[in-house]
Amino acid sequence: MADPRTSLAGMTSSAAPVDNLLKLTDEAERLPTVKRIPLSLYGTTGFSSGSQDIVHQYKLSIIQKYESEWSFLSGEKESLSALYTEPLIIQKNENGSFENISVDGLFQSHGSMTVILQGGSGSGKSFIAQKIMLDWAYLGNNVHFDSDSDSVSDSVSDSDSDYDFDFEPCLSGHFELFSSTHFTVVFYLRCEELMHISEKINLIELLSYSCSLTSDQILQMLQQLPEEMLFIIDGFDELKLTQDIYEMSAHTRPLQKAPPEVILCGLMRKYIIPESNLLVTTRTENTVNKLLKGRQCFTEIMFTEIMGFSVSQVEKYFQKFIRKEYDCVRANETLFTACSIPVICLIISEMFRVGANVTSGLETTTSIYVDFVSTLLEHHCQGLSQSVPTLLRSLGQLAERGMLEHQVLFNEKGVNETISDLTGSPFMCKFLLKRIIHQETMFRFMHLSFQEFFTALYYVLLDEEESQRKVRELLHTVERGWALSCWSDRDFSVADVEVRHAKLLQPVILFLCGLCKKEWIPSFFEKHNMAVPINTESQIKEWFNQCSQRYQNEHMLFILHCLYELHEKSFVGKILEGLILIDLSNIPLKMTDCWVLKYCLQCCEHIRNLKLHVTSENLEMLQPELYCCKELWLIMDHISDKVVGLISAAGKGKILSKLNIKQTENHESGFCPEITVSVRDEDIMLYFSKSVFRESSLTLTCPSSVVSTINWVKSHNKRTQLHSYQNLDHEENELDRNLRIQSLLMFLKSLSGLKKVCLQVSYQTATLDPEILSLIQACPSLIELELRIIDMDSLMLEESLKESLKQIGWTLTVWRNSVWINPDGKKFTEEELKKEKSRKGESSDSGSCLSLKTESSSAQSSSEYAELFTPELMKRGHEDKHKNTYRFVCPHAGQFRCSLTNLVFVMEGEGEVLYNIVSWDPHVLDGLGQIQPAGPLYNIDCSAGSVSKLHFPHCEMLSGEENKDGLAVAHFTGGNVEIIQPLKVTETHVIIDIRELSRFGLVWIKSIFGIPIRGQVLLFLGTLTLERKKLNVHLLPGNVPVSEVQHWYQDKKYIETSSKCRLFPYQEYSLYCQPEECEVQPMSEMFELDNFGPNYHPTFEVFLDVNIEEVRLGILDKTKGGKEVWNRRRIFLTAPSKGVEPSEHRRIPETEFVNTHGDKLIQRVSSVMAIADSLKSKNMITSEIWGKIKAAEPKQQKMRVLLEALDSGGDSVKAEFYRRLKENEPHLVDELESGPSRSSSRYYLPHSTSRTL
Repeated sequence: MADPRTSLAGMTSSAAPVDNLLKLTDEAERLPTVKRIPLSLYGTTGFSSGSQDIVHQYKLSIIQKYESEWSFLSGEKESLSALYTEPLIIQKNENGSFENISVDGLFQSHGSMTVILQGGSGSGKSFIAQKIMLDWAYLGNNVHFDSDSDSVSDSVSDSDSDYDFDFEPCLSGHFELFSSTHFTVVFYLRCEELMHISEKINLIELLSYSCSLTSDQILQMLQQLPEEMLFIIDGFDELKLTQDIYEMSAHTRPLQKAPPEVILCGLMRKYIIPESNLLVTTRTENTVNKLLKGRQCFTEIMFTEIMGFSVSQVEKYFQKFIRKEYDCVRANETLFTACSIPVICLIISEMFRVGANVTSGLETTTSIYVDFVSTLLEHHCQGLSQSVPTLLRSLGQLAERGMLEHQVLFNEKGVNETISDLTGSPFMCKFLLKRIIHQETMFRFMHLSFQEFFTALYYVLLDEEESQRKVRELLHTVERGWALSCWSDRDFSVADVEVRHAKLLQPVILFLCGLCKKEWIPSFFEKHNMAVPINTESQIKEWFNQCSQRYQNEHMLFILHCLYELHEKSFVGKILEGLILIDLSNIPLKMTDCWVLKYCLQCCEHIRNLKLHVTSENLEMLQPELYCCKELWLIMDHISDKVVGLISAAGKGKILSKLNIKQTENHESGFCPEITVSVRDEDIMLYFSKSVFRESSLTLTCPSSVVSTINWVKSHNKRTQLHSYQNLDHEENELDRNLRIQSLLMFLKSLSGLKKVCLQVSYQTATLDPEILSLIQACPSLIELELRIIDMDSLMLEESLKESLKQIGWTLTVWRNSVWINPDGKKFTEEELKKEKSRKGESSDSGSCLSLKTESSSAQSSSEYAELFTPELMKRGHEDKHKNTYRFVCPHAGQFRCSLTNLVFVMEGEGEVLYNIVSWDPHVLDGLGQIQPAGPLYNIDCSAGSVSKLHFPHCEMLSGEENKDGLAVAHFTGGNVEIIQPLKVTETHVIIDIRELSRFGLVWIKSIFGIPIRGQVLLFLGTLTLERKKLNVHLLPGNVPVSEVQHWYQDKKYIETSSKCRLFPYQEYSLYCQPEECEVQPMSEMFELDNFGPNYHPTFEVFLDVNIEEVRLGILDKTKGGKEVWNRRRIFLTAPSKGVEPSEHRRIPETEFVNTHGDKLIQRVSSVMAIADSLKSKNMITSEIWGKIKAAEPKQQKMRVLLEALDSGGDSVKAEFYRRLKENEPHLVDELESGPSRSSSRYYLPHSTSRTL
């Protein structure tokens, strides 16, 4: 092969080719999408005759280089094509769904294509890449490969200028070629090899370095059909992420020189040859995602992941090579599941070949690797020049160096410095394979997973002190990477280097856990007189205790794998039972993941909340253990009959009391079924939806026994009544659609004990009156029926229905897009009705238990014109010290807005109004469909009855009239709930008319899925110890009063900052925090609309050193690739605490009393020396200060000196001063705390009596 630098010199002397290539690049930048020209089967059409000759010879060299693979143990050479078994691969869509895809389907679309193939170590990424390369080489060539001589011969007809050959491969056995590899030319780039190029090179030189083509030949190809080229970048994780990559220009030229990693990243970003196609293999996906961000306009990007072998693929693999032993593997379920990882399959088959016993004692991944190493030691340890521990330490030392330095290939000099007498050790030669790369001898481990294993083994073979140091550094590095991954920049940045490094070191921790297993592994150490440091295991366990509380999804899954390797049931149970939530919903679980989770669930009695993303097949494996969950959330590829057992278990409500099953959205149709089962008392609520936008849904409340009578899914190609309902919104034929609805209502009649029904459909095309009457008459237990029509214009109700319902004691109310049908019941007593009629001048029939008000047409004043007032905060008992009660005394009629809560009262006259925030009962809205709280629940009272209307602040971001019908007000009185329709919804408030006061709360009556709200970020700082403090970060809806949260955290300092942000309910957010030594927990959290008070728990907690005076904070949306929703900003922790409540209107904490009333204390305190004596006796002021106070005259000067001492003494001294002052001059303290005479913004009635709600 020609030297790339020599070839470059000759190439660049010809100006025309270079100019053509530059012109090609310029045109590509203007035309980012180039349609692929159709090719013949063999992919050489469009090339000149000379180029075709070059490609043909290039293909022969590829076949010779890649066709043969060496067996690990037997030393026999075998065909790569014959060895190949395709694993299960999924294509991951942006909406979180996935679908199976074959290697053959990776490059089926037209135009430029970039495929990211992700998979863990040992999943078969490189094997697939080489198979694609090899199949491309076979296409169009009639070749014969001689496995004995390593030679390739061809029989090419010179007269056939189009190279239209018959394909007759002469390899042993038959194998399938990938038809997708119909490219003109394919370049295979091994990143591990390219990282050994020390100087800067250009793209042409880099390609020449990686193949048998010269630079001139490569340049000739690039000029002709760049859109027909495929670049395979194998092992992206081996690239060094340097500063040059961040600073790379989008206008990089193919002849521009740069480090190899920069050139490769330029190819991926489409800075170079943008029309080309790429296949990139990687173990970590996040960094690749960031590199490709914004490049979708230049190429179609497909993200795929290798899920390992399926059951049938494992069987296929073993049937190829060790058919007799397959039954032994299949009988051991643990071992069989482990074989879903291709490299494990390979190891097991190799061990069978040499006669090793692999059918017992192999429970974990580590035990398989230990057994493999033991097998090799038994076969090759005779005549060793050094002891086995020394041998393993030297091998482990080399492995660790590679892991820390990001190195897979080792030069001969470095290996010889670490391992003595390498050639004289057959054992070493089995694990370290020699390769010749450009005349240089290099070594690598037989597989990367063995490099990871020997690194872990090296740590446990060191002396105890050194072992603990190494393990501590490893754990710190990995956790730091985890932390960075939760708040790192949205774009590619230096932090990604550490994030990726942590990800690549994780397998070392996993093997460390396995080596701590007492029952299996020690036999390996005892045999060779080795010992595992006793503190290594406790060190690792403590790390899991901490990390399991902070991380979810991919990090939590890794922790579960490590717990499985430890295989200690009591410890696993302790970890899991201490978790509030295990969230694995962002990760499609593999077979091995489910096996690990199954074991972990078996170790504990119950799980509080578990969220999973599983296939139907994997659910079958997990199902017996899922019954121990209290709440279970499943995301599935499709809902099958395998879920019925879980639904039945949830209906019984023993442990599993809430179950949500959601099918991933079909990418084309937007079809997304969802089933929810929740238990309350002896009843269950069943919720069934078929649309991702919830256009159609069905909610039932009934006895738990009903669950067993429902057919939930299709069976035997026949639709049950319930399953046929799923297609209501997708039925093109209106007649069929109406028949389905009618059939569903008829089906509901068969459900014994049915209590509530809520049916929502997009539109109605035929009357349902007969079916509704029939359902009510057939179900004596029914107490509520609601029909929701999205398109209310299509509502069809006959007038006769209302009369028919009245005759059987039912009422019908139409409100907005809902039809409510309930048994007739008196809501008000006769006296109350008379009072209402007299006051309002109305005549009204009695309403139902769930009555609805009709819309008033009276014009409403806007909330912004209300007169502002600041309420008085009432004193509460000690048990209610965290709860505010507000008092407003109104002097006259008008509109008045509270400055603390933003509530607006429309008053008909004077009166005292008392109000406070109370807790929402979590079950109070059950059975009302999708209705949920949208604001705090206020308890309001006015003895004079002078409040006529209320304006409730909302947090919805309205974008048109159509969005204003999603809000209403729930009114709770006498055990009933009344849903009040707004008179008007403004940009800030929901306005309602009222007839009596009690508890009112804003509610959403439509799904808010995917709808943003106005949010706020509140910060409270508290002291933990003398060295540590904690910053609470609250994500709250914008209509939660800040004063309420402040009052809850009286012992903490409120940090005032710009708080407004835009939040999506039920999306996951993380906290960005610097400096890095600050500890954040949790790393991410879902924003749920359940924090309307009066208890306010922090979303995030930041633990930091007491000396840190400034931090940088930001809130990132995890579901949108780390998009900032609250931009990063400087937060000064030393700034004085500021509140929204004027100090004279609230109860001041003891530590703030002095700061607020210092001037008055100077003038009015008479017992200065008595207080000073007390402070001196408690060593709170020095004798020197006490002397200055005594010498000062007059008493006002004494007090000034004492105040200076209090300022320097801190909060504890001020608090003690307050207590002594209250003891000596209680009337003065009471007067100062009650405030001065009321200002014009506060109103009082003579002789009014304060009452506490």
